[in-house]
Parts: sequence; C-alpha cells; structure tokens
Amino acid sequence: MENKMITHPPILAYIGKISDKPNWSFPSHKHDDLSEIIYIFGGEGEFRIDGQPFTAKKGDMLIYNKGVLHEERSSAVHPLKAFYCGVSNLKIEGFPDGFVLPTGVSPHIERNKYSDKVETLFSMIFEESTIQAQGHKTISENFLTSIILLIQRMVQLDNINPTKSDTVVLALQIKEYLDKNYHKHLTLNEIAREFHMNPYYLSHVFNDMYNDSPINYLISRRMGEGKRLLINTNMKVREIASLLGYENPNYFTRIFTKTMGESPLQFKRSETKERLDMNGKT
Repeated sequence: MENKMITHPPILAYIGKISDKPNWSFPSHKHDDLSEIIYIFGGEGEFRIDGQPFTAKKGDMLIYNKGVLHEERSSAVHPLKAFYCGVSNLKIEGFPDGFVLPTGVSPHIERNKYSDKVETLFSMIFEESTIQAQGHKTISENFLTSIILLIQRMVQLDNINPTKSDTVVLALQIKEYLDKNYHKHLTLNEIAREFHMNPYYLSHVFNDMYNDSPINYLISRRMGEGKRLLINTNMKVREIASLLGYENPNYFTRIFTKTMGESPLQFKRSETKERLDMNGKT
C-alpha cells in the first residue's frame, strides 16, 4: 500500500534507552499530548496496549498512539533493551492528529526486513541527541520522519480487531470506567453498583480478561500516572500524591515504594539518567 503523506513533520519530544534493568516496569499510563515509538534491540518485554497483551523481542516495535493506555515490563530472564521516543506535532494524511498508526492497526510490529534500518536510525538519533552538535535537532527529526515512513511500510492497514464477545465488551467497559476514575479510591462494591452486578462476578470478568483484580488495577494505574508525572513534570511528590487522590503524601510514597521497589525520588533520579529531553534537559 502506498504511504500516506506526512502533512506536518514530527517534533522529537524526547529520546531514551532502556538496558540492563531486569526488574524494570512501568504501570499503566498514557500521554495525551504525544505518541511514543519503542524499538527493541535486545531481550524481551511484556506489554499491554489499550488492554491487549503483547510479548515483544529483538527487532519488534511497539507504537502508542496519543491518548492510548499502555504498560510495560522487562523479562527478568532476558532483560529488555530498547530505544523509545516521544513524538508530537505529527499529522499524517487520513490519520487522527498526532497518530503514528491509523485506528484499528495492531500496535505491535514484529521483526521484518525493515527492522535493522529502524535500529540504525534510532541509534543515530540517540547519538545526535547525546552529542548535541550544531543542527542535531533537525537531523534527529529527519531520522524520525524516516522511521515513521518505514512504519507505514510495516503495517497492514486492514488489521482490524475481530468482533468481541459480551464478556470481553463488559471487561473493556469496566476498564474504561476504572481508567476514568483511577484517582478515586473506589471499593469493589462501589464499582459493582456502577454496573448493577454482583461484585464477585464483576471481579471474575475483569480478572479473566486482564489477569488482575479491579482494585489492584486502580492502584497500578495511580502508580503509572505517578511515574509519568515524576518523569515529565517538575511537580513535587506531595502535588502528585494530591492529584492521584492521596491526601497524605507519605502514604503515597509508601505505596509507590512497595509497588515499584524504589521511592518516587529514587525512581525520578534513576529513570531520567538515560532519557534526553529535546528542550535541553536530561
């Protein structure tokens, strides 16, 4: 299929690299102002994108369109090695604003004949962004445009999701409700009342689809959004805690540390080491 025209070239918001972190994970979160592209150059990872699970390995790509929920986890046995970048200001003919992929296309692209080219381009973007010599931003964004054009070659635009069963639709509706209300500390009974059903049955339907309980998912969503805010903003921990519905910032810190294995401030320091902000901050 012929490539769609890029009517407004992308802006590279950030570029980063993940490596040698067998316990690395990032709970469910989303970006309302940009899309993300991930290229795996080694190891394996488990991903959940818009509720669908994917296992990805060397040469694979994951695409998160703007506003799509996603979560990531490295394999402990084969630690994930990946480049990732944030893409803003993109406009492709026939696509929603900011989307790298058209609606309905699988966000997981398996290794193919273009993968090595994408890896080379990502390496060059990371190198340019690290050195920051004259013209590095323009060069990096030209490489990014090339990656997006190669992605168009990789995907099958008719890869539409099959019709979903009633229980799958219900599970998706429950997840959508939780995603909209994750900052509220809801009980299982309160969630069940919203759907006019037995709490046990609701929990069973959700767990069967997502391998998690609704309450654990709510906590995971809060921690995912907390991670996103720690990386992408200068908000203080107490401000993030309040935004996520925690009146006591110390309690938020305890939950974050227990769930993530490190405190919010430790996470912020470690996670930003290998991420390069294209506005000049590292």
